[in-house]
Amino acid sequence: MLENILKEIRSSKLPVIINGAGVVGKVLLSFCKQEGIDVECFCDGSKKVAKSNFCSMEVIHMPELKTRYDDAIILISSASIKDVVDTLDDMGFSHWYSGGVLLKDSDVSQKASSIDLTKFAIENCILCHNGYLNPDKLFIRSVDLIITERCSLRCKDCSNLMQYYENPINCDTDMLLKSIDNFCTFVDEVMEFRIIGGEVFMNREWPTIVKRLTEEPKTKRIVLYSNGTILPSKESLPYLKNGKVIVTISDYGPLSRKIGELKQLFEENQISYSILKFDDWLDCSSIKPHNRSIKQNKELYHVCCAKNMLTLSDGKLFSCPYAANASRLRAVPNYKTDYIDLFQESFDTERIPEIKNKIKNYILHKKYLKTCDYCNGRPLSGKEVQPATQIDKPVKYHRYKERK
Repeated sequence: MLENILKEIRSSKLPVIINGAGVVGKVLLSFCKQEGIDVECFCDGSKKVAKSNFCSMEVIHMPELKTRYDDAIILISSASIKDVVDTLDDMGFSHWYSGGVLLKDSDVSQKASSIDLTKFAIENCILCHNGYLNPDKLFIRSVDLIITERCSLRCKDCSNLMQYYENPINCDTDMLLKSIDNFCTFVDEVMEFRIIGGEVFMNREWPTIVKRLTEEPKTKRIVLYSNGTILPSKESLPYLKNGKVIVTISDYGPLSRKIGELKQLFEENQISYSILKFDDWLDCSSIKPHNRSIKQNKELYHVCCAKNMLTLSDGKLFSCPYAANASRLRAVPNYKTDYIDLFQESFDTERIPEIKNKIKNYILHKKYLKTCDYCNGRPLSGKEVQPATQIDKPVKYHRYKERK
């Protein structure tokens, strides 16, 4: 199969463009050079990425691709292959190939003590592309698991809506474990569980959740997200040493006051971690009805960069963290078509294929959420704001009646 693809690319007279100016895109460029394939440029969905060259090559913003090329061969390096294919289809580009297929023989083996982030990204690409190209199995690229509403920062523009919680609580551990059990009953494989809050280390039961996930054979990776303000206890560190686990720390400068101590602690204990720095955030945290038409909300959803960030909240599966937290806050009506309630699904073995198809259809064919009407929208090229601007008290919002 690989040789046939390479032969098709080499024999074509169309220009070759790599989608995704990132770690995997760089590896894919090197692969093409080794195989004698000339790459003309990169393209990327981020306007910011498209402003500068990558690997000494031009990066074209995806919406501008059709103005530059009538046709081209697109090699997809992004793990979000469905989004890319949908965008290419909208623009009339039909000649695309999966970077995951081209890189399938890459060495992605990991050491027990640390995670090579380049190999991690390649493995992510390979598995996500394989899941997309083999739809018989229910492969999940990633799913966010909300374990707490509590946060040690109060960021005005938090896209997970933490700034609205007046009396934040930790999620019930038994409920979280049941959510994981139910979800894993219906899926075949999960590339990564992303443990989020709030600040995950504010829930002292996080080791119990991590232990359950590391023992789950369907899960490849577990990523904990921290803002660099809290040190996990020494007693809990063994749960982070598992080869499946990585801690991602958001670096907000002086606000992330423990980041130096965290880095030292993790390095001394051979715990895998990465640092994320932000120049800006997307402005997507307001909650108010816009009274858009269904067509307008479909258009908003279509270009949303978070619509495939599946999120588990109290046993309910949402397509994005905004909808999950807006529902938790009761800041929107209880739109039952916006989520799948895994606690209400039967565990009858005969119904598992039915529920699996229900989840698959929700992921692949959902056109919009009713909650979208309350959101500003989250396109990659959307309005940007200063990250981590702090406020003194929770943001006021309209709360709907208690759910039954």
